[in-house]
Amino acid sequence: MSSETRIFSGLAKLAGALFAFLVLAGASVLFGAPARTGVGPDTGEPPDDLVCEQGAEPGAESVDPSRWAGRFGGIGIQIGFNGDAVTVEETMKDGPAEKAGMLKGDLITRINDESAAGLNVNDVVRRLRGEPGSALKLTVARPATGKTHECRLQRGLVKVESVRDAQLVGGKVGYARLTSFNRHTGGDLRAALAPLERAGARAWVLDLRHNRGGLLRAVRDVASQFLEPAQSALILRPAQAEAQQQFFASRYGQRLGGPLCVLVNLNTAGAAEALAGVLRWHRHALLIGAKTCGHSDVVRVVAAPNGTASLALHGDIVSMDEKKFGGGEGLAPDIELPAGLGEDTAALLRVLPGRREAADLANDRTVQRAVTVCVEQLERRNQ
Repeated sequence: MSSETRIFSGLAKLAGALFAFLVLAGASVLFGAPARTGVGPDTGEPPDDLVCEQGAEPGAESVDPSRWAGRFGGIGIQIGFNGDAVTVEETMKDGPAEKAGMLKGDLITRINDESAAGLNVNDVVRRLRGEPGSALKLTVARPATGKTHECRLQRGLVKVESVRDAQLVGGKVGYARLTSFNRHTGGDLRAALAPLERAGARAWVLDLRHNRGGLLRAVRDVASQFLEPAQSALILRPAQAEAQQQFFASRYGQRLGGPLCVLVNLNTAGAAEALAGVLRWHRHALLIGAKTCGHSDVVRVVAAPNGTASLALHGDIVSMDEKKFGGGEGLAPDIELPAGLGEDTAALLRVLPGRREAADLANDRTVQRAVTVCVEQLERRNQ
């Protein structure tokens, strides 16, 4: 073999090894993100049973798994407790409960002739939910009148609105609030933002205040709408594995360009923090508001025979810059703007299930600051 042939052969082997390294390291190497030691190749979509949510703690039992489904059979109410009494906090518009005449403030004393006294929230939810079309009988006391009546209704398909208040602000900025992450969040956001883009939106504000997290698959679905194909959307560090798991943005669907601001506060947690972090890393999104919660624990939802579930520790989320944000560390905002009490309370009320308050964005200074930032960035780009 001649010296030229040996050199050519060596270069070919080197090129092959380099190509293999790039493939195994993931497409993030090609898109400018730093390589990470121990990160495995693209593993597709995160499983449907992985959750990162404040309050979803490892070891919890009798958990209602439908909270992350986004759709379930029920009667469309938000419940609370006053001592042993089950209270109706809100009725969802056009839901079975509202159609049956139930009102905010009613007390549910019996469910299908069984006393509701002493039941915990999971017990009550499990009894109220069921197949759409199935019958349910409630005994309802109305403190305002002092009367008790029997309420017969049929369960319906209840949709959890995790995407709310989507609208065009200032003619060029598309705004949407994400209240949680469930199985339908990605598709619902896509459906909400597409008409705003057609109407002229060229910058975006995602409101993650008071979003406690949820399904990790939804994080990837939402991030994919703002990232380039194959950019890293999520990195997990499993508790029982050496290699980290990396999930990349989808190659399909819309890509929303332009300036991006993400609103956060102390109650932005888990999956919401993961989304905020990845958008800041890849899209240079500006985080506006207050430091986030700092919750990165990931749990696996394990189904039980009785329809409930338990939560088992799976691992934790690794931030794009490999800095710790779990354990209360949180993500620091790029523009710190703590909300006033009234403003923050209004923002909280708008994420509660069944609430009907229209978003008063004109008087929300965090939203208005984000809109101003977006407009200024658009103007600089047009100079």
